[in-house]
Amino acid sequence: MIPTFQDAWNHRQRVATRPDAPGLFVALAPMDGVTDWVYRELMTDLADGDSGISLCVSEFVRVTHSCVVDRALLRHCPELARGGTTRAGVPVFVQILGGDPAPMAATALRAAQLGAPGVDINFGCPAKTVNRHDGGATILKTPSRVQAITEAVRDAVPPGVAVTVKVRLGWEDASAVADIARAAEAGGADWLTIHARTRLQGYRPPVDWRAVGRAREAVSIPVVANGDVDSVGALKACAASSACSAFMIGRGAMGRPRLFRQLRGATDPDLDLEWFGDLLAQYVERLRAAGATERATRGRLIQWLRLAAPSFDALSTLFNSIKREQSLDTALALLPTARRASIRSAPVSELPRVDNATA
Repeated sequence: MIPTFQDAWNHRQRVATRPDAPGLFVALAPMDGVTDWVYRELMTDLADGDSGISLCVSEFVRVTHSCVVDRALLRHCPELARGGTTRAGVPVFVQILGGDPAPMAATALRAAQLGAPGVDINFGCPAKTVNRHDGGATILKTPSRVQAITEAVRDAVPPGVAVTVKVRLGWEDASAVADIARAAEAGGADWLTIHARTRLQGYRPPVDWRAVGRAREAVSIPVVANGDVDSVGALKACAASSACSAFMIGRGAMGRPRLFRQLRGATDPDLDLEWFGDLLAQYVERLRAAGATERATRGRLIQWLRLAAPSFDALSTLFNSIKREQSLDTALALLPTARRASIRSAPVSELPRVDNATA
């Protein structure tokens, strides 16, 4: 049974690993070029592993005309080598993206065989290059394709492995959002995550949580709301508009890394610049230890700050100062660090040494 929001909120200290499980489900969203395994490990290690994160989803694995090879799956999701969880024990789903049901199904099966606890299908990516090559949000133009691809993946993957679907409200508008939701359900999806914008919007405001609510009313599977859930107040507003009781957070976590804990009742401050600076410094250390180049590491640091900047004026100021620095060491010197962050040390050798952090 899908819990009501009030029930989920009343038991928010319990970390639900499924949106239909007791407690509050709040997942860390996949963001291509951002949420690689180094970031996932860092975020789920917060507060000695008491991060409040229910679930992580990998950056998307592009599927074209054949099954993706093991090496590529492990590059995107090296947690597969450790049972499909982060070091703190948070499940990590493998996200796949493509338009051909057969290789999508074969890749999903292989991910499951390698240890993925779940496979997420990306029908939401708005990138023009992806859409031109029959992937991501372009599939939303034809809901029957959402059903066909989902069904092929569900039929291929063992029953104990979850199959989930991530979409947007639609291509140009939200008129077909209920049809899209019903197609995902008919295909056998365990749950559906909806980013509350159309493909045409990209990431421009406003989000339309009410349209997410129309999709939720159209299906019996859980619907997870995503898009601009960047504070406790925003989550409550999203729940009121969409009637959803499960949520996914992406860019909102860049400015508020402890938001997942705050949602569960922790009194962590909204912004502590010294703590935030220490967190970014450890992120850089972990990237370097994982084999990232100086240039790639600097790029990831700036990317994090760019996405965090809208949250607080102080982070916007920090971003504007660091983005001009060509040297990583000079950029690091500008971070307002004063102490080590409250996270565990980072033995990255526990995971395969991969170069996805350098992409």
